[in-house]
Amino acid sequence: MKQAGLWLAGGILVGAGFYGLFSGGGLLLVAGFALGAYLAFRYRRAARGWSGFVYGAGATAAVLLLPYVLHPPPCLRGSAGCYQAFTDVAFVAATLMASAGLALALLELARGRKR
Repeated sequence: MKQAGLWLAGGILVGAGFYGLFSGGGLLLVAGFALGAYLAFRYRRAARGWSGFVYGAGATAAVLLLPYVLHPPPCLRGSAGCYQAFTDVAFVAATLMASAGLALALLELARGRKR
């Protein structure tokens, strides 16, 4: 279970780093990918918990982008400085990523019970 928690922590770091990439979140992104790479190398034969990385990255980014989707800042769509289209696409991508990670985690748990 500790391994799955580390995968999830790495995913959360990646999601938060993506959200704040242009305001100093690059270090979080690098730390999350470094943790993910370490875990992938360390546990390359065991497939337990890696879906937590995908879920954590997607869910964190989606939750952090949610306020900007529900209440977008006032700007004219298509004008310079208005990134609402990017925010909407990033939110949809993060939500799909979190859903895929959750589905993979459930599949992984179902396979673990059969063994």
